[in-house]
Amino acid sequence: MKSHVKGELRTRSGCRKCRERRVKCPEQHPICSHCKRLGFICRYEIKLNWQHVVSFECDDSVVQRLPQDLLVSIQSWMFLNTVQSDFHSENIHTRPSDRLGRPPMQAEDIEFQSDTLTPYPRYLPPFRLGEAESYLWSYFNEFMSPQIVIDPGFNPYQDIVLRMAAYSQDGPLFQCVLAAAANQLQIIGRNEYERAMWLHRARALHLLRTQVAQLASEDPREVGRGTSKDQIIASALMLTFFEISKDCSDSWTVHADFARSFLASRLGELGTLSAEQEALLYFAVTYFVSHDILAATGGTLMEAAEMVTEMCRAVDKSTILALTGCPRDLLILISEINQISSLIEQSDRKQLPPSIQQRRDNVERLLHQLHQEVPEGFGSFKSEFVVIAEVKRLAAILYLYSRIDGAGPHEPHVVRVTSLILSLVPKISLRTHTGLWPLFIVATLGIRPECDEDRKLLLGRLAALQQTRQLASVKKARLIIEDVWKSRDLHPNESPGWNILQGRRHGAISLA
Repeated sequence: MKSHVKGELRTRSGCRKCRERRVKCPEQHPICSHCKRLGFICRYEIKLNWQHVVSFECDDSVVQRLPQDLLVSIQSWMFLNTVQSDFHSENIHTRPSDRLGRPPMQAEDIEFQSDTLTPYPRYLPPFRLGEAESYLWSYFNEFMSPQIVIDPGFNPYQDIVLRMAAYSQDGPLFQCVLAAAANQLQIIGRNEYERAMWLHRARALHLLRTQVAQLASEDPREVGRGTSKDQIIASALMLTFFEISKDCSDSWTVHADFARSFLASRLGELGTLSAEQEALLYFAVTYFVSHDILAATGGTLMEAAEMVTEMCRAVDKSTILALTGCPRDLLILISEINQISSLIEQSDRKQLPPSIQQRRDNVERLLHQLHQEVPEGFGSFKSEFVVIAEVKRLAAILYLYSRIDGAGPHEPHVVRVTSLILSLVPKISLRTHTGLWPLFIVATLGIRPECDEDRKLLLGRLAALQQTRQLASVKKARLIIEDVWKSRDLHPNESPGWNILQGRRHGAISLA
């Protein structure tokens, strides 16, 4: 009986994306409900993915010098995301000499079946990279991107970012990908990639500024295939990703501020966008909104509250949950706490006005009543999502008590919530850094000075999280946590609540 049930989880007739994610496909046509809900491209075609050397002209000396462990992954990109229909006669045009077995088809002989604003071409021709670029490209694809997402079956860095970058190698996004890969290699001790990191970052910034200027000019003669709003959105995202990974300095907030206003404008065009463009837009909105809301909880940034909340509501719940491990309703409630806190600071009154007190009580009620159901579409990762979502809900309650009420770690209700969070901490997955925010909140707002074992537990989890990707944001979070603990040890009666985070010298921190 067990084997029968297990065999029904997947079907060979399901769509390509459901088979990749190893979940049962409902098989609706032309798009299944899973792909519609998560914003995927739904196809029932046969996927062809070459894993051996493809017969086209290339420099053999370059191939021989490439690291052996990367040859297969580089070659698999020669026919990136190709399906059966891409080889129909109307999609590929060849010269008579090609059909006679003469010189092989060149990239320029292939017609792109894509609108200039669409980031996803119907077909990607073979493309050649230099030795260094090939290594960086494959490193990002094979080693970095799988560790960035929670659900391996839903990876917009591979499905969206890399496809766009491959299609427009003269655009800023391609340089952003290489800069991110070089930065990660430099972080783990490969110092020979430091020069490449700065070089690709400089090129990305130059190309992005050029594209923004060209888009502002609205001169169609200056706007080429690689110059589009989609390239600008994806490039701003990857530059933010780069800055957070490198040193998490305040520079990431500059890219985030630009992206927020740009995305707000782009959301007004939703009715005119293709499904692929909507997927990119929802991915970018989720990325920047989550960073904006959670960074404001760290005491160093102010949230653009109304704009952020409206942008958050524009994205479907499943996309936000899959990318952040945080339900959309929970993100909105955390943003509401940020807004209430700003109103309290402006009122400069010791007792909350009735209207603000009512909003505060409503947030607390909703947090306690929040039922975070994880859809079946998440498959084997459902239990992991359940733990992440619950620990973030509890961290939001702790954040409410500390920031709005000014409650310190010794308050009975704070002790109770902290205990619940600590019981779940060992269960938080360290595959990605999505657990950073609840670890930061409970460490700075819930741990009492005398609880050395709890401090040891959290420091151990942060160290393990740092080893996953060596993110600068994790390192900065640990510095702030240790600084707060020192302050509590030296001055146990001062700044018992969230105010202890204000005025720290570490600058803006990303906690998403």
